[in-house]
Amino acid sequence: MQLSHLNIENGTPYRLLTALLLITLSLVPALTSAGEPAGDVLRVTGRATVTSTDGNIVRINKGTTISSQDIVSTSARSYVRLKMQDSSYIMVRPDSRLVIEDFRYNKKEPEQNRSFLSLLKGGFRAVTGFIKNKKKYGYRTTVATIGIRGTDISVQVCALDCYDVDPVPPNGMFFAVNDGEAIITTGAGEFPFKRGQYAYVADKNSPAVLLDEAPDIFLQRYIPGADPASCKE
Repeated sequence: MQLSHLNIENGTPYRLLTALLLITLSLVPALTSAGEPAGDVLRVTGRATVTSTDGNIVRINKGTTISSQDIVSTSARSYVRLKMQDSSYIMVRPDSRLVIEDFRYNKKEPEQNRSFLSLLKGGFRAVTGFIKNKKKYGYRTTVATIGIRGTDISVQVCALDCYDVDPVPPNGMFFAVNDGEAIITTGAGEFPFKRGQYAYVADKNSPAVLLDEAPDIFLQRYIPGADPASCKE
């Protein structure tokens, strides 16, 4: 992977950005579907917890129900597989914190259906489900926002914590489109990507750079496929 030409800022204030995301969520509970069931845990490898909007922290087990605005956290070498109510699938990677920012799915009210997630730390893989309006799917990280068009994506954000990859990757967001299409948006504009492409974003004001090969962060921190067949017991 060629990164030598990039201007990488190792001082990006990720903790501040994470705090701002949490504050934003706390200020708008009335505008979202807080507390509504969003999905269930299919499998847990290692140790993981879920934090509800009232601050209650519970260890995750197979069958645990995850609700809108819950925060899913994983420990080192731990994974959580989720099946959401719209039959989308999410795999939360090790050392990660993922907010189910605003999720709602009701077959009788399709215009109200939506799925928005915020990655506070770490990474995930996601496969979209039955929500037809792809503008109602969105993923936000401390570095960029991601819009999709019927897709399977992988995301990993490094902030001086991707210590189990050799060589240690630079800070920033690594991205892969496993299927479909996606658009990364940063302060530098919008950057479309399609199946089989990989990208890197140094910080929230940098462009998404197309990589010529899969980044080591995905090759060395193997994550099982998130397609429906592999998520079933």
